[in-house]
Amino acid sequence: MKKSFLSFLLLASLSFATQAQVTPQPSPGASFSQTLGITKISVDYSRPGVKARTIFGGLLKYGEVWRTGANAATKIKVSNDIKVNGQTLKAGEYAILSFPGQQEWKVVFNTVTTTNQNTYDKSKDALTVTVKPYKVDFTETFTIDISDVHEDMAKLNIYWEHTGVSLRLSVNNEEAIISEVTARNDEAAGAFQQAAEYMVNKNMDLGTALEYIDKSIMLSETFRNTWIKSVIQKQMGRNTDALKMALKAQNLGANDPVYQFYKEAVEEAITELRASVPAKN
Repeated sequence: MKKSFLSFLLLASLSFATQAQVTPQPSPGASFSQTLGITKISVDYSRPGVKARTIFGGLLKYGEVWRTGANAATKIKVSNDIKVNGQTLKAGEYAILSFPGQQEWKVVFNTVTTTNQNTYDKSKDALTVTVKPYKVDFTETFTIDISDVHEDMAKLNIYWEHTGVSLRLSVNNEEAIISEVTARNDEAAGAFQQAAEYMVNKNMDLGTALEYIDKSIMLSETFRNTWIKSVIQKQMGRNTDALKMALKAQNLGANDPVYQFYKEAVEEAITELRASVPAKN
């Protein structure tokens, strides 16, 4: 009877393993975000306690990989490229792993965000930095935070037991601003292009379509929007201008792999337009 009851408990625990957590976790989750300039940095991790144990050199062996927390992987997400101790970390999301040591730590940013010490693959590392540990007042609960925040720099700190390590974070606000503006320009250019293409395909007002495609080209000139402008101009009877735009689209498409899907139509239009435009003496 007792054996059957224990089997039932085991099956019950397995059946509920994939369901939402409804009881307190020994190492509760935590998350925070910090903005440096216009770059957002977010960290998601779990917070184990010391619980009267020796952590570094005891529970965590020196020189062995650690998930830098507990439970799921500790993750960091950066919205733009940043530098960590002077080395570039590309925009994206990473798992933070570490190799604690008495004299130095290696802190690793790995591209597999679900990795841990059992599945860690060094070949997936995006960046590894070496830092010196220092002594801190006793910290019962594992803590990661960002301090000393300035417009373009801050510190990422890791504390537990009597040990702390800090990493220097820095951002290039000029590059981040240019990248952000370029992305927004490309997004706006795409919206104007899409609107113009829809209007010309549906035989709507060509004047408005031309206005939209000019705004798209002004923001970011591509073979697509110059080709659409050529189509609009041809429909308006402006064949000379349409030929110029078709030739420009052909030139811009030379290094764009998507152009192959438009190549035949562009070349046919160029041939037709050349035949309709009077030759210059």
